[in-house]
Amino acid sequence: MKQYCKYCAYCVDGDAYYCTLKDIVLSESKVRRTNRCADYQYSVLGDVNSGKQYTPRNQRSITDGKEAFEQLTLF
Repeated sequence: MKQYCKYCAYCVDGDAYYCTLKDIVLSESKVRRTNRCADYQYSVLGDVNSGKQYTPRNQRSITDGKEAFEQLTLF
């Protein structure tokens, strides 16, 4: 699962985005990007703004229904 600050339990929205654990102000672009924070805790309340829960995308297969090594013709 990817980590986003906006789904973290320590991220708070007020006048600006704020990490209560690290005591730092976060920019809007930082909140939307993935991170590798060791202190990340998933919030059961969801997104800090809308409350929408995180749903990861489905993994696509490499072939998507076609043969992996299908011969292409030019003519």
